[in-house]
Amino acid sequence: MLIDVPADPVTRRWPWAVAGLAAALVVIGIPLAVANAAEHGVAGVYVVDAVIGGLVPVAGALVLTRAPRHRVGLVLLSTAGLAVSFVLAEWAGHVGPTVPASWARWISEITWVPFLAIPTLLPLWFPTGRVPSRRWRPLQALVLTLLGALVVVGVLQSRLEDGTASPLGLGLPVDGATAVLTLATLVSALACLASAVVRYRGAPRADRRSLRRFVVAVALLVVLVFLPGVPIVVGDLLMGIGVVIVAGTVAAAVLDGLPGLDVAVDRTVVAGLAAATCSVLYVVVVAAAGAWVPDAAGFLGVAAVAVAFAPLREVAARGVRRFVHGPAAEPLTALASVTARLDGPLAGAAEAVRAGAALDGVAVLDREGIELARAGTPPAPGAGTAIPMVVAGATVGTLRVTGDRSADPLLTAFARTLGATLHASALVDELQAAREGLVLAAEEERRRLHHDLHDGLGPVLAHAVLGLDGVRVAADPAVAAELDAVKAGLRAAIADLRHLVHGLRPPALDELGLAGALAEHARRAAGPRVVLDLDEVPADLPAAVEVATYRIVCEALANAARHAGASRCDVTIAATGGELAVEVRDDGVGFEAAAGEGVGLGSIRRRAAELGGTTRLTSVEGGGARVAVRIPLREPVAEPAP
Repeated sequence: MLIDVPADPVTRRWPWAVAGLAAALVVIGIPLAVANAAEHGVAGVYVVDAVIGGLVPVAGALVLTRAPRHRVGLVLLSTAGLAVSFVLAEWAGHVGPTVPASWARWISEITWVPFLAIPTLLPLWFPTGRVPSRRWRPLQALVLTLLGALVVVGVLQSRLEDGTASPLGLGLPVDGATAVLTLATLVSALACLASAVVRYRGAPRADRRSLRRFVVAVALLVVLVFLPGVPIVVGDLLMGIGVVIVAGTVAAAVLDGLPGLDVAVDRTVVAGLAAATCSVLYVVVVAAAGAWVPDAAGFLGVAAVAVAFAPLREVAARGVRRFVHGPAAEPLTALASVTARLDGPLAGAAEAVRAGAALDGVAVLDREGIELARAGTPPAPGAGTAIPMVVAGATVGTLRVTGDRSADPLLTAFARTLGATLHASALVDELQAAREGLVLAAEEERRRLHHDLHDGLGPVLAHAVLGLDGVRVAADPAVAAELDAVKAGLRAAIADLRHLVHGLRPPALDELGLAGALAEHARRAAGPRVVLDLDEVPADLPAAVEVATYRIVCEALANAARHAGASRCDVTIAATGGELAVEVRDDGVGFEAAAGEGVGLGSIRRRAAELGGTTRLTSVEGGGARVAVRIPLREPVAEPAP
């Protein structure tokens, strides 16, 4: 989530003043802690106070600088109370049992209470600063009540933690309430963690990455707290480090877009996981080797850690990346998944983009803004991020995704890959359209030439022959012989013209139309009985479609007669959905794909492809074969002939 930086300098500075004061108090308390440790031993709880109180407020200051009054930032900053507890407790232990020391210890047992907002209110408010829904408000009220009650009990208690009397001297019977309230607060923390799970399930895909990172950090904290074989003080130190990592993770999520912060948090989490795993490995190796070679157990443990650290760190890094970022953690794998889907429908590639980039929705648009494919729930027009698909300097389309992902290099690579595919597909479509245009234009020109020759030049030549016959009657024998020679030449020219006209276009199409020409062919052809269903044939088909349909049906009938041994063929032609559907079905031996295609079937497929059509050759259950051809009708045609 992007948060505007406030303009008020005071608003930006006070959180840093608190964080700086907390760090200064920790620095002041460290020499006191060292002196107390030399005399009384190290108190682990104060180590936790120093680590958390000195570092976590910095994360809170980062959040509040960019988002004043953000509740998550306030929770993180409130851990500065642990720094106060740390320095006061160490000072009280250093000066001994005095009245000022008693007051200092009394204050230190109150200022730690805000820390309990970390396991309770933080998961309840993360990352928006609000509860997931209204039904969680009672839990929020309960936690705030418990924290307030702990402060009140700390003020009113009659005896302090070290057994000395409270400087207030009220003597109220509330000493046992602190433990009960603390336990109740920690139990409520489990319910608050449940709210994070609910928020994760209802969160958009883009927001789940932050929540997954939070889960990893909390899991690391649990591992560090319960790490086996670790001294108490070291365990408390690790717990403090774990809380710092959780705080950094939370700050990185709230300050999404701050350069480098999320990377630093991820690397810290990885290092923590690797270190925790190596610690467990060390304990296991030392325990196992101690029974056999006790003198070398420590050496073997160190050697095992030295050998395993680098591989364990790599495994942890890969696991964190894949859990937090999903498939986008492996960009080459995600890109390969998109590329592998390009052979199928474009919707499959869009789904691969959505999954690979962890998006809620994706839409692929062409250069005119027409949606070609979608996956998930794409953003509304004008929303989300529009990534241009550019090929050779020209924009061929747009990849529109949810969220603000304009600077994502993975999506840029996806857009480039999809753009190349769209560009290639557009070139294929343009080539096919040009091919169809040439075929249609050529066939229309053939029809025009056929009409001109048949209806124009043919009658002129025939009339000339008749004129020669009239002249020959009145001519002398010598001239008559010459006229006969001219007449013979004209008749030869007429025969050649007739052959040329028939080659340009089947004459039956002009004389009888497509339906009549096919009926005439079925009557004249030898072979199986032909049943025609031509009631839905359009009256005015383009010349190229008309000729292709006629020749496809004739070729299919010839194949059924020559190769299938059929006794019956059913021919159906109809215009449906902007296409001319042609089907020829016989009851012969069927079509064997393994046998390949002969010249006839190849000719059928070629004629359909020239017009952008498709051909399906299938065997029919029970015997026979079916040739199904669909030819697109690029221009409107008249209604079927009655």
